[in-house]
Amino acid sequence: MLIKFFDRIATRLIINLILVAALIATMSSYIFFERTYKAELKQNLASIEQLIQAVAHTAAIATYLEDIVLAKEVVQGIASNNLVKAVELRTNHKLIANSGEMNQLDEQNLIHFQLKSPFIKTEKVGELIVNINDELIQSYAENVALEHVVLITIHSLVLILVIMFLLKYQLVDVIKMLAGKLHTITPGSGQRIALPTEHIHDEIGLLVADINQLLTSVEITLSSERALRNEVEELERRFRGIFEQTSGGIALINHQGYLKVHNPSFEKIVGPDRMKRLGADQKESLFSVVGTDALTLQKAVTQALVETNPISVDLKISDNDVINWLHCTITKMIDDAESPILEIVIQDVSDRRNREHSFKIQAESDPLTGLYNRRSGREKIQQQLDASEQLDIEYALLMIDLDNFKPINDQYGLKAGDVVLTTLAKRFMKHVRSDDIVIRWGGDEILICIKQKNHGLDITSITQKLTDIIRQPITLDDDQTVTVGASIGHAIFPLNGFELDLLIQRADEAMYQVKSHAKANPTANDLQA
Repeated sequence: MLIKFFDRIATRLIINLILVAALIATMSSYIFFERTYKAELKQNLASIEQLIQAVAHTAAIATYLEDIVLAKEVVQGIASNNLVKAVELRTNHKLIANSGEMNQLDEQNLIHFQLKSPFIKTEKVGELIVNINDELIQSYAENVALEHVVLITIHSLVLILVIMFLLKYQLVDVIKMLAGKLHTITPGSGQRIALPTEHIHDEIGLLVADINQLLTSVEITLSSERALRNEVEELERRFRGIFEQTSGGIALINHQGYLKVHNPSFEKIVGPDRMKRLGADQKESLFSVVGTDALTLQKAVTQALVETNPISVDLKISDNDVINWLHCTITKMIDDAESPILEIVIQDVSDRRNREHSFKIQAESDPLTGLYNRRSGREKIQQQLDASEQLDIEYALLMIDLDNFKPINDQYGLKAGDVVLTTLAKRFMKHVRSDDIVIRWGGDEILICIKQKNHGLDITSITQKLTDIIRQPITLDDDQTVTVGASIGHAIFPLNGFELDLLIQRADEAMYQVKSHAKANPTANDLQA
């Protein structure tokens, strides 16, 4: 079998060699023909130019003196060259000598040589016009080029025959002999090809040495392959165990979100209802079963298809009013068909997100009243002011300081003061709108930010309502009832300023004016702002 293989290889090699040699000979012949042809054309034109240069001085004298006899000698001397058809010698005004028939229409075959005065080099005295024999020049060039092509072709044919002879008797026959010996060797038997004595120091000797080394490598490879196959099988078992037993959900999906394969944890995290929809006859894509975050997942998948790094995203999934959070890591892979496929790894991070949400609320809230603390409240108000720059929105900042709060602390204790603050906080949160902001500014001070579109704030009405809410009786833990009042100052955005600090300062100043007025007029209405 191996011998027949080498026979076919040798035959194809010889045929290919002949074809390649023929192609190279053809291309070489064409190239040499073109180059020789052009070189001969150039050489003939150069000869004519040299002839003209040789007689140019004499022609200039004949033209300058208008010596017709000398001019005819010059013209006949040039015309005697068989590469020239016709010659004319002209002064600046007339023809003084010519030879042959001048074809004025064939301008490309005419050589115009300007003649200068033999005494004043810058003065033109005439012109020598030569009509070259273009057909003869091309014929000479073609003949010379063809001679070169014939020589190159003969040389190429001889070279091909020599190479074919050497190839067959010095290479092909020897390789066929080695192939016959190689055919008798069984891989793994330890047998090797004996090195021919006459080929110890040539390429055949190197080939035999390489074949023997290859046989050794094959034996080593076979042994390594058996060990590797066992190792791969063990790794496959381990991977299958990891894939099936890992706590993280792992699945492969295509770019449209349709499920290809998944592990048990993926099914457990996604839930049985969604898995039924993913695996039914009319199965849905993963995008359609994640609910409101489908667009988020689609964007992440699109991004993962064009990037090399994994893409991470958190998805919110609702089940019977219970919100669960899934952290998804999406990585682009290539399947056996060289098509892109996506690996998606999911973890249930609901506990972590709930803790983060709880920590965020604690960080933003006053621990006693549950209202925004000063830091987070300022941030919320600033965000609203920043967002209102292009909108027709008005904000009122109301600074509230409780009256009669300290006597309650003194009489009933600090716990009673806490009850007053928490009760008022609940009342405020019950009566304000969802986009209003209520802040415990510090101690018994409350700051409220109220939003109103189209500059429709009725600050007097708002202040009255807040005062009524505050003045309602408050029941302490021991069933004692107390009441408090309030001094309320306000500042309007953008009427009283654009900067938050300035607005708070002006609301605070207005509140102290109200408090001072109430102290100076005990019977006056403390609702003034």
